[in-house]
Amino acid sequence: MYTQGSFVIVSNEKHQILLVKRKDVPLWDLPGGRVDPGETAEAAAVREVLEETGYNAALSAKIGVYQRPKFQDEQHVFAGHITGGQAITSGMETADLKWFSPQRLPLFIVPNRKRQIKDFMRGSLDVAVTLKDSGMLAAIGLLKRRLGK
Repeated sequence: MYTQGSFVIVSNEKHQILLVKRKDVPLWDLPGGRVDPGETAEAAAVREVLEETGYNAALSAKIGVYQRPKFQDEQHVFAGHITGGQAITSGMETADLKWFSPQRLPLFIVPNRKRQIKDFMRGSLDVAVTLKDSGMLAAIGLLKRRLGK
């Protein structure tokens, strides 16, 4: 059975993308995480944005579903924007928050996020993508699974 995750590409009026720096693995990531049992991918996405950033968010589109068969993982990626709340710079899972230009994303970003952000920038909707993890991608995924993240 595949694990389910939901992530949101939160953008602002300057067309920047909000990323969170994770505490468990010191990489930049989209706000998001696991879908709880009985929860929809959309509800999980909104909840995760609030938990990790302090912001309330509204979803505007589903970019796609990205499957990682090697890890039996499926990630739902949405586009969204902030509707309220206040930024947290340090939380249970978050070490930092920062807005980035999509053309100048950080070097240390969770694998496959650049692909998902490119799909968002191209205006892709409801894509279904199978990702092939190898090398560094596979090592990070395996480490996260072993840590139960």
